[in-house]
Amino acid sequence: MVEEASAEILRGRSTVSVREAKDQLSSLLARAAAGEEIVITSDGEPKAMLVRHRPVVGGKPWRSIEAHRATLSMGPDSTAQIRETRDSGY
Repeated sequence: MVEEASAEILRGRSTVSVREAKDQLSSLLARAAAGEEIVITSDGEPKAMLVRHRPVVGGKPWRSIEAHRATLSMGPDSTAQIRETRDSGY
């Protein structure tokens, strides 16, 4: 099972050993910046992956709908509160 998962990680990606990665870090970073995914192995096992940096889009931190609902005080007629929350983009 682990071997299958390792093989799946390596499929279609370049692999380099830790020693090679140390010697070629600048060129590996350039390749990763160009979009190539590079797996770094140690003792033949995948340990890390270099990938292109993808900036995080700003905005409010994600919170589950359950956590959001827990903050609402629901009463017999919560329509106004629900509309206010909806319109604020919670």
